[in-house]
Amino acid sequence: MKTKIYLLGTASGIPTWNRYTESVAIEIDDNIYLMDAGEPCSASMVRLGVNYNKIRAVFISHMDPDHFAGLPMLIQTMELSRKRNGLPLKIFVPPKACKGVEEYLRMMYLMPETLSFQLEFIPLKEGKIYRNAKTSFSVYRTNHLKHRFQSRKDVAAPTDSFAFSATLADKRRVVYTGDIAGPRDLDGIVEKTDLLLVELAHFDPKELFTYLADKNVGKIVCLHIHPAWNDREKEILRLGSEYLKRKIIIGTDGMKIGF
Repeated sequence: MKTKIYLLGTASGIPTWNRYTESVAIEIDDNIYLMDAGEPCSASMVRLGVNYNKIRAVFISHMDPDHFAGLPMLIQTMELSRKRNGLPLKIFVPPKACKGVEEYLRMMYLMPETLSFQLEFIPLKEGKIYRNAKTSFSVYRTNHLKHRFQSRKDVAAPTDSFAFSATLADKRRVVYTGDIAGPRDLDGIVEKTDLLLVELAHFDPKELFTYLADKNVGKIVCLHIHPAWNDREKEILRLGSEYLKRKIIIGTDGMKIGF
């Protein structure tokens, strides 16, 4: 089974000179699954030679723009390419966002009346949510948005946020954290993980590495790099080596990870 991971964007909420916002493509044989759709994910795929028309599903961890804003352009790119051959696109989004996302896309003329393929909007819920012969995806609730808005009684927006895991047919396991309130959000998620794609924007790297030190985790790739840590890769690597006693990987835009 051929599996490749493409890091399309590795910035957090603010793009930097060398990082676009968050998006990761997981290619398993002839199928691609997109974890978040920060902009400009479609342009990044074109430049990396990733066939966006092979995307079966898009998983949106939460509705912050840096995880979602590239989705409309991705759908338009698929449509204008005329090469999707009617393959439906499943779009997994937080449950209270389903209707709003569909209406938002309609305002940009991305709707059943204009598209040559079907968009299927599926509300995220915990547990296994997608399965085929080669992989299954599971969903885990996190506290990222609850933590941010817990003291804001004036904010009436949904506070759902999620992490995802992909289990391959050969039992290897990939975890994509999305955004989390802190490392303890990963309790019950990261054990027996072969590849961990973990954010590094909402807590200090030392806190993350201390948490992971006694976990059964294989390769660790840090994404969603906060601007304060951009251009400080050597410092992050030093902390990883100090607390984990092994090498970690700092994700960069365009990086391809064999798995």
